[in-house]
Amino acid sequence: MKERILVIDDDSDVADSLVRLIHTLGYEAKAVYNGARAADIAADFMPDMMFIDIGMPGFDGYQTVSRIRAHRECGHAVLVALTGWTTKEDKQRAYTAGFDLHVGKPMSMDTLTGILGLLNPSQAESTTERIHKLAVAV
Repeated sequence: MKERILVIDDDSDVADSLVRLIHTLGYEAKAVYNGARAADIAADFMPDMMFIDIGMPGFDGYQTVSRIRAHRECGHAVLVALTGWTTKEDKQRAYTAGFDLHVGKPMSMDTLTGILGLLNPSQAESTTERIHKLAVAV
């Protein structure tokens, strides 16, 4: 079974482009264009990872991640803030809200493949250890 990735971004061009790229890398991916619907779709899709924009109208990324974390079906998922908000305070707020990683837009291909590598269970390190190393690197 392919790992599932959900991309949540109000900019459909950004979300769709990332979904297409993720597909070419061999993963199953789906886009959602607003935070209000994201938690319910995530509970049905049961993704292993989610890329979530923070600056969305209505439910922003912080509210969205809070709702997603409340669904037990999504408890295992790695949640990545993919955002233009990149100050030290923005990063801290993202981690406090429940994100596992904070990545600035635009994301490089090396960063994307590194993040997707978190889904590879064959590595000796735990997912938590790999997330920590990536958080330091990005």
